[in-house]
Amino acid sequence: MTEVQPHPTHADPSSPADLRLVERDPARHIVQFYEDDRLLADAVGEFLAAGMAAGEAMVVIATPEHAFIIEERLRTRGLDASACKAAGRLQMIDAAGALEQFMIGEEPDWGRFLSEVGGAVARGIASSTSGRVRAYGEMVDLLWRRGRQPAALQLEEFWERLGAQYPFSLLCAYVMGNFYSESHSAGFRQICDLHDGVVPARSLGNDPDTRLREITLLQQRALALEAELLHRKELEEALRVAREQAEAGSRAKDEFLAVLGHEMRNPLSPILTALELMKLRGDGHVTREHGVIERQTRHLIRLVDDLLDVSRVTRGVLELRKQRVDLRDVLAKATDIASPLLEVRRHSFEVQAPARGALLLEADEVRLAQVIANLLTNSAKYTPPGGHVSLRAFRSGSELVLEVRDDGQGIAPELLPRIFDLFVQGRQSLDRGTGGLGIGLALVKSLVQLHGGTVTAQTNGPGRGSLFTVRLPALEMSEHRYATHLAPLSIATRGRSILLVDDNEDAAAMLAEILRAAGHDVRTAADGPAALEVAKEFRPELAVLDIGLPAMDGYELGNRLLLQLGPPAPVLFALSGYGQESDRAKSEAAGFALHLVKPLDAASLLSAIEDRFQP
Repeated sequence: MTEVQPHPTHADPSSPADLRLVERDPARHIVQFYEDDRLLADAVGEFLAAGMAAGEAMVVIATPEHAFIIEERLRTRGLDASACKAAGRLQMIDAAGALEQFMIGEEPDWGRFLSEVGGAVARGIASSTSGRVRAYGEMVDLLWRRGRQPAALQLEEFWERLGAQYPFSLLCAYVMGNFYSESHSAGFRQICDLHDGVVPARSLGNDPDTRLREITLLQQRALALEAELLHRKELEEALRVAREQAEAGSRAKDEFLAVLGHEMRNPLSPILTALELMKLRGDGHVTREHGVIERQTRHLIRLVDDLLDVSRVTRGVLELRKQRVDLRDVLAKATDIASPLLEVRRHSFEVQAPARGALLLEADEVRLAQVIANLLTNSAKYTPPGGHVSLRAFRSGSELVLEVRDDGQGIAPELLPRIFDLFVQGRQSLDRGTGGLGIGLALVKSLVQLHGGTVTAQTNGPGRGSLFTVRLPALEMSEHRYATHLAPLSIATRGRSILLVDDNEDAAAMLAEILRAAGHDVRTAADGPAALEVAKEFRPELAVLDIGLPAMDGYELGNRLLLQLGPPAPVLFALSGYGQESDRAKSEAAGFALHLVKPLDAASLLSAIEDRFQP
């Protein structure tokens, strides 16, 4: 066995006492932990020099950097490394190269290890005068650093097996940085258990009293570290509990907002209906009081809608209905929404945008119009009567840029970083005549992010206006599926009888005209009951059904058509504004052969019909 002891007779003040490895019995397997290369070189140099003095040969398996400094330490101890190499008493082997010789995949191979490393030990024994070898190796450390700890431990066991065949002493080295985490403790203990002797990474001094003081200090630090780790675990647990409570509170708030919004909407609809009846009974005459009630009711409806939308976004249940959109159409819708407030406050309003077809994007037209309308409404609210508000749209590289600018009260510096947070509002007058809930800009940010874009706010200071900028991904004009020209429609190889059901009369009429031009016999209906009546006499080969029908939806209508007509049943195509995977899966489960998404591309429909009815 090998023990680490102070050397009583050959004290060397230049070398820490801990590093003098004194053999009372033939040394077998020692592990040296180190924090810097200087300490490692001292330890290995002393270990090898003691073996050389006893007539043993040396085998060093190290990185080139460590091999160099180890040779330097041997020279400082009076050993001629070059002469030892020439005589075969010193073998220097590259650790990484040795690993490549006996590693197969992630594991070391015993047969190759015996040939590569065992061969070097055998050659050293043959060149020694004592019939023994001193070996130093850091292949295990290389494996550990590469995250291959099981392979390192298996290699340690290979060294043990090799020791049963050859008389040698082995010093292994591990950098202490491998074990700085609490999770490494088990591996550290396992390494120590695999060795006959363990050398710490720092000196404890020569004097017994000094050593005891150092050990006591290390114990105190270890206990303090354990207490700190325990305290951190307690804090982490408290943080976890607090996070769960906060998440539960957030969910409860979202659910409350959703319920509140729905409950508030219930009485608003009859209020507006009652106002309309009052107008009719009054021969269209609208009193000032009627106008106030209607304006305030519609304002309340808008607040409730925003509240519901925020709730949907925070709960992750808001789905966008994306399609190819021309930004000019979005600007027109947004302007219509915001115009009443702009007019009431007598603002000068200007819109700048290129011609149609220049700004195309994939977006939910309704939601994007809501974004712009909220920004315009925000500018109108915080701009004094008679002020200026402008809306500008242009393309910048691969992005579409929207700018809403005003010359109103601006944004306070302390408010600017939080302007898009929920329930955050700028300063308002005491009467809160234009007040809201502070959710409009929060909703803007959420909807823009759902579109893959960004929104920012700028200001030149209080009283100097503000600028809101929205950036959204643009569609390339050259994209084939969004080509602006119309491909010529092909004539069907054989006309089919088609039932087209859509409650949008204009859309149904246009699509029916295209289908007839292609040679098909088409009947239309605006709802489910009418479609069932038409189908009795017409018996269509194909039924194109809008899913969002009144009275009965497209799924129910399709089922009734199949039951009513029997074999041969018509082929069903679904027509919907929803195109998510879940929507397509639902229509497929309901028996529809194809799920078409609005706005419908006529050429694609004609092609689908041809493919479906191929002979």
